[in-house]
Amino acid sequence: MPGARYVLIGLHLTLLLVIGMQQGVLVDKEALKYSGCARDVLAGDFHDLFGNYLKYAAYILFLVPFVALDSLWLAIAAQIVIGIVAAEALGRWVERSSGNVGIGRLAMALFLLCPLIQTWTLALYTEHLFTCSAILFIERLDREYRPTSSLIALGLITLFARPTGMLFVMPAIAWRLRERLSAPLRAWLLPFTGTTVLLFALTVPRIEHAQLAPIATGEVIAGVGGLGADDFQGHTIGDAQRYLVHHVGWMEWGRITLRRIISLFTLTRPYFSPVHNVVNAVFFALYPLAIIGLWRSWRQHRVRFVLALILLNGALVALTHDEWSGRFVVPLLPWLIALAVLAFAQQRPSKAAV
Repeated sequence: MPGARYVLIGLHLTLLLVIGMQQGVLVDKEALKYSGCARDVLAGDFHDLFGNYLKYAAYILFLVPFVALDSLWLAIAAQIVIGIVAAEALGRWVERSSGNVGIGRLAMALFLLCPLIQTWTLALYTEHLFTCSAILFIERLDREYRPTSSLIALGLITLFARPTGMLFVMPAIAWRLRERLSAPLRAWLLPFTGTTVLLFALTVPRIEHAQLAPIATGEVIAGVGGLGADDFQGHTIGDAQRYLVHHVGWMEWGRITLRRIISLFTLTRPYFSPVHNVVNAVFFALYPLAIIGLWRSWRQHRVRFVLALILLNGALVALTHDEWSGRFVVPLLPWLIALAVLAFAQQRPSKAAV
């Protein structure tokens, strides 16, 4: 129903208004770095874009026209539009998986009305663009069998919006390429790709010490606690992991790793306000529903692919650290929503959609 769509968008804008009244628009801290780099690009200085900020280059280039117009509010407006488009794409993915238009619309609604996600619509941080571009890329890859220019562009945006972009793009490409392989190879392509990407992440050289220190010190949330690592001199995530194991032993390392992954999927924080935590706690319901949705739709390759994405991203956080605001889980929430609403699907999708 077209009317329902407009009501949903209206509720979405109302939620954004409430969030904006509570927290304002986040244009400080990291946002200043991105907008500053965008200003350098406008001045013809590409040093930081291709150096320190290459892993965020897509978002910086997104900001360039708005910085040129000296209107970051237009950037927020653009993010709102992109979010609505991404929500509709998520709905289409679910519709193909469930064979039910209403279930797809439910996924769209949960995405647009989830404060955990929509908080970042009002922030000049990379989370929102990255989350939306990943949805748009995966949804289009799901229905296109040839590499069109728009599909390639979405893949590049996702890859260079955040460092974890490769954990979405590379497995997605492998998932699509599996159809061209023989049955024995097809079953192993996605696990092999995920393992390769994770090993690559662990061995990327010349990572800044400040980014590795929380890993080496055993911090579950970066900047909170830790064991101290004044003599750590490594340059990769693997170096930091080896240092941690050497200093705490395998048993404590296992506990730290488990606490990190639990933290990732914990939607509340002790330092959030009670109201904030109550609202966030509602979305814990996604987890049991997602398990049911997985069980009911397990035969679909696309559903198993989404599970692989969630597990791969969870594994990286388990080997690194979580973030205080819980924003690392945000790119995974749309896919948890997608799996959760499949628990309510009554119709089986067509054979072609499986």
